[in-house]
Amino acid sequence: MRGWGIRLKTMVTGRFLVLMLAVSLTLSLMTGAAADPIGKNDKQVRAAADPILDNLLASFNAGDYAKYSRDFDATLKDAMPEEKFQKVRDDLINRIGKYQSRQYLGFLQPNEHTDILWKGKFSNTTGDILIKMRVSKRKDKKVVVGLWFQ
Repeated sequence: MRGWGIRLKTMVTGRFLVLMLAVSLTLSLMTGAAADPIGKNDKQVRAAADPILDNLLASFNAGDYAKYSRDFDATLKDAMPEEKFQKVRDDLINRIGKYQSRQYLGFLQPNEHTDILWKGKFSNTTGDILIKMRVSKRKDKKVVVGLWFQ
């Protein structure tokens, strides 16, 4: 990711839609929020991340912005206000459909955050969609700082 801040980009390549919504680590550090990874092994990471993603995907399907954004950090919430959420959601529903299921693939911890990966199934696609969620632990709260559907 280049530069500071948030990058939102939608691109269709073949059957895959790439939606990137990311917050750079640098911006997170600029806000003065100390961040830590959310676990040290698959069991710990899944215990923290699965309930967050369950909420995100159920809220995405329902179009419920308040629930969808409840675990976002302040920067991500500012970057994805309700009006933008509705536009992005409508575009994704038209292209990949509603979320149906997922399979956990693993996690990465490149810095003070954790990137969790799932292989997802959506109603309008026959192929797999990569779901990547970036989560950081700030004080005692786990917050979403990035979300990708690829």
